[in-house]
Amino acid sequence: TIERECSALMAVLNLAVDMDRLDKNRLKRLPVPEYVKRERVAEGWELLKLRETASPNVWRLVMAALQTGLRENKLIEVHEEWLMQRGDGWWMAPSPGQTRIKGVPKIIPVNGLAYDALFGSIPRIGGRFFSQWKDGNSFKHNWMRACERAGVHDLHFHDLRHTFATWLTQCGIDYAVIQTLKGEPLPGSAKYYIHNWDSRLRDAVMRLEVFTRAVLKGEKAAEVPLTATQVPPSYVEQSVSSGK
Repeated sequence: TIERECSALMAVLNLAVDMDRLDKNRLKRLPVPEYVKRERVAEGWELLKLRETASPNVWRLVMAALQTGLRENKLIEVHEEWLMQRGDGWWMAPSPGQTRIKGVPKIIPVNGLAYDALFGSIPRIGGRFFSQWKDGNSFKHNWMRACERAGVHDLHFHDLRHTFATWLTQCGIDYAVIQTLKGEPLPGSAKYYIHNWDSRLRDAVMRLEVFTRAVLKGEKAAEVPLTATQVPPSYVEQSVSSGK
């Protein structure tokens, strides 16, 4: 965000110089703060503690994030009308993101854990699944309180999206499939040559469900760094050329 805002400011000042509104851009040599990518991933014991101490609705949102990879605001926005049932199970078609920067997948296969997290155990009358919260700001204090009670420190809700990607990597899911599930663009021309996405996406979330159940039983650790998912673009191109 800082880099983006600094770039916008520089563009405005440069334009003012070009239009003779300023004699020069006095911020031209201003050093732009370097962005350090956050790589925090939720550990198994942290999730077990959160399950014990968080309210049922907060835990539902946590599980939905771990199984869909959607961002906080988009999860709270999820509406029952977004879901559809096909021959291989349930699918979700989220509304598009408000900006191109924050990717939102066009369609997401919903596994058993995600379905249970969305519908919960209490009877409901359609509409939004998490209507008790207006947006991420109204949910923020609930998340902070849950982490405090669980003794979990420095875990942002957005870190669950990082955890989602990391767990998929540990499940052996291809980089291109992970990017597609996250709603992120594929590098190069890969998106034009890789087909049959539905079966790939469904296989990925089914593996993720098995992995998640193992984590919640204390059978697996989740400390693999997020950098494991940052495969060079050449990998996708090689996969296309080799017919994988």
